[in-house]
Order: sequence, then structure tokens, then C-alpha cells
Amino acid sequence: MDAMHSDRPAILADLNDLLQLDRDALPVYAAAQASLPGDAEREALADFRADHERHVRDLSALVRALGGLPAPLPHVPTGFLKLGLQLAATAGGERAVLLAFRANEQQVRNKYARHARRPYPPEIAALIARHAADEERHYNWVSRRLEALGAGTGTPLGRAAAAFAGLHGANADALEAAGRTAMEGAARWLPASSRR
Repeated sequence: MDAMHSDRPAILADLNDLLQLDRDALPVYAAAQASLPGDAEREALADFRADHERHVRDLSALVRALGGLPAPLPHVPTGFLKLGLQLAATAGGERAVLLAFRANEQQVRNKYARHARRPYPPEIAALIARHAADEERHYNWVSRRLEALGAGTGTPLGRAAAAFAGLHGANADALEAAGRTAMEGAARWLPASSRR
């Protein structure tokens, strides 16, 4: 990491942005899990939620190792909007819950995939690639489940949900980018004693 010290603030901002993304997911998973009728679906979401908890631990440890401070909260306001979307779907039954869940998961998957393509140092790149693979697996699971429920991407409902998910993700990305920029600026001003 010494050779790339000038990139340290940008890397810390990226890692904290992903950390907040995983923190966004935790209450969304809890809400979706509590709303699903089937044991198998609830167990799958419990396993996926455990992945997000591991991501939070991994990213927090990496931020600390780089001399930064791990973001303690989800994104504001998008973390709350994602949870609100998930909670609003609870009245609509399993299909609505999973459609909202997929909209949220799509943004997580896409953001992790973008970060996985960036030229980070090998140990950071490997961690982000593992997390991105988890997110791809989560998204594929919910997509298969919706296909079985008649709300796949080829159906009118699936197409409408995909359009909404695209808009939802673009708006979240735009708002979260502003927060990421602020985090990078803050990382540039960290006291020298906190830098490694």
C-alpha cells in the first residue's frame, strides 16, 4: 500500500461506499425475510444476509488496516429509501416482496461489479471480487425465484419492475456518489497519525 499512498483517500472512499452499501442491505434483508411465507426463501435470505454481515466485517477491517475510519451507518438517505421500498412491498405478498428485493439487490450487484473492474491493489481487488460474486449469486437467486412466480424479465410485470429497478439504482448511485466524494475529501484530511 505504500507505493499507492496518493490513491489511499480514493480507495478508502470506495471501500467505505461499499461498506455503507452492505449496511444498507442488512435491514432490507431483515424486512424481506420477515415478509416471506416459505421456509426455504427465508433461509436463503438469512444466508445472504450473513454474506452482507461478513462484507461489513471484511471492509471495516480493511479500512482500519489502511488507517481509515469505517463508515458506521448506511447511506443517507438512500439506505432509508431502500428499506422503505422493501417495507412498502410487504403488503403485496411474496412476488411484490421479491420484486422490491431484486430492485435493491440489482443496485448492490451492479455497484460491486463496477468496483470489481477497478485497478485496485491485489489484496483489495480479491476481496471486492469475492463480494461481487456473492452479490451476483444473490441476484441470480431472486431472479430465478421471480421467474418461477411468473414475474421473470420476459413478463410485462418483470419488464415494468426492471424499468423501475434501473431508475431506482440510477438515483441511488447518483446520491451515493455525492457521499463518496465527501468521504474522499475527508480521507485527504485525516491526521497524519491515523495514516499508515
